[in-house]
Amino acid sequence: MKQDSDSVLLRSAADFGQQIRLARKAQGLTQAELAAIAGVGTRFVSKLERGKERAQLGSALELARLAGVAPGSYTHLT
Repeated sequence: MKQDSDSVLLRSAADFGQQIRLARKAQGLTQAELAAIAGVGTRFVSKLERGKERAQLGSALELARLAGVAPGSYTHLT
């Protein structure tokens, strides 16, 4: 059962990362530019977008806000 829960969490992280990537690109930002604005490393943004990194909720929400992700599209994370 735990494996199923982990799979759902991983899909959610990947979905969130995809939303960050799409919004970032729509704003014409590079990963480096978004990272600089957010005060995080480029590698972190890259891993987050690929669903390979998990962020604390505050960091994830701040990145989403800076990238322009609509708040209603990530409420499943709370």
